[in-house]
Amino acid sequence: MITPGRHSIGRLLAPTVWTAVALAVGAALWAPSDTDPELSPFGLTVSDFAALDRGGPIESTMAVLGLVSLMLVMVARRRHVPVRGLPSALLTVWGLGLVIAAVVPTDPLTTELSGSAYVHRYASVAAFAALPAAMLLLASRLTAGPRAGRTVRWLRVLSSVAVAGAALMAFSAGPGGRELIGLTERLLLASEVIMLGVLGRHIQECAPVTAQALATDRMRVNTSDDTLIRDT
Repeated sequence: MITPGRHSIGRLLAPTVWTAVALAVGAALWAPSDTDPELSPFGLTVSDFAALDRGGPIESTMAVLGLVSLMLVMVARRRHVPVRGLPSALLTVWGLGLVIAAVVPTDPLTTELSGSAYVHRYASVAAFAALPAAMLLLASRLTAGPRAGRTVRWLRVLSSVAVAGAALMAFSAGPGGRELIGLTERLLLASEVIMLGVLGRHIQECAPVTAQALATDRMRVNTSDDTLIRDT
């Protein structure tokens, strides 16, 4: 049962998620120019810029996006969106991975990787791998209604873009010599945060089970029973 307070939180869910999405995209695009205008966002990753601006907008936005994602999982469960099981676990990995990557810093490119940098790297990799996997699993469960169909199409397309972006980024980080690794990562990031916005919108559209709705259903059942008794 959803209380009025929780219902109010649910109504604010999609705007909150899309605000976090806008902040994430803005940090990825404009924070590099604030850090050093001479550095290219096409050749350096978001983490590279975050290492040069500790506690700046990139890390703050990553933490906010991770916390919003964890809130999204909790609200989805209350709205009976089929996230239980593996999708919920993967979404939690995504949210926690972002928070950990924001809190635990990486190292600048000119230095050898420290222990904290490895934690940052693997938390980021786990997060970016978990989200498209969660969305593909969720898309296979959302089958009823035209709104669900629209959500499924968007989730599948964006997940495919994210998987392709991850593959290109892995190639760039290895054999590609980090060529355009920043551009590839930003395309990957954009597809993943938009996925969150799509999911948040779908969760908001799912009608919560309120106390008033339950009372109305009981009244309908009682009225139907009384009608049957009179007819017999």
